[in-house]
Amino acid sequence: MKMLSGLQLDEQSLHSLAKAKAMKRGVIRREILESYEIAHPIWRIFRHVHFLDANSEVISASLFDMELASLVESFEESLLLWRPRYDGLLQENTPIEYSLDTGDENGIKVLESIVNELIEVRQSAQNDLIGLTKEFMKTQISWKSTASLLLPRTPSSLREQEDIAKEKRSADGLLNASSLVMNSSSDSLVESMKIGESVLVETALIKYTAFENDSVRILVLENPSAESIEDAVSKGRALTRLSEINHRCKSALIANAFI
Repeated sequence: MKMLSGLQLDEQSLHSLAKAKAMKRGVIRREILESYEIAHPIWRIFRHVHFLDANSEVISASLFDMELASLVESFEESLLLWRPRYDGLLQENTPIEYSLDTGDENGIKVLESIVNELIEVRQSAQNDLIGLTKEFMKTQISWKSTASLLLPRTPSSLREQEDIAKEKRSADGLLNASSLVMNSSSDSLVESMKIGESVLVETALIKYTAFENDSVRILVLENPSAESIEDAVSKGRALTRLSEINHRCKSALIANAFI
């Protein structure tokens, strides 16, 4: 199994960061409001997912976080589990390995469901954009006609154009999001996927506990591709954000980190 480690984080740097990121009160005398614990290194399981065209040729590939796949509660949350940049960090010229033998059939089924939904959402957005772009152009042509230049536009025609523009922005946003996590261009026609090998990704986690009410928050650092410790914080922002909006994911991250 391949391992992505990247930036080496020493204990002193992690403790300095943890103290700096702790919640504080006051302007002159900065009172620390939280205690912290550090878990490092944590090796988290990802899967290499390859996206294919109608001829079963690989268009692009990305990595997906397997450990939290069954805990996300929406399509938007699942987007936070993709790591497209890590695909380029795997060894070059390595044969692609397609394997479903992980000992976790339920996990594979969850991953297949998430990836198939991603492909369906992408295809729907691409189809919608074709129709909406044509409709929007028609409203523009109608507005620029001679009659429209002489007469004011009706409120209904303005609403129609705004509604079309709103739908177009929504479809465009979904297409851009899918392209980002899939590592593909917006015009790539993805038809299917293949699940590849498992990959271990090095992660660090800082758990903060408030003195006042024992509330817990976490800060995640992801080492691969990070150039500095602050960059590792930036790379881990997706998981940090997911922990803020999904308490089950936060609990799982903490439980796996502090076994």
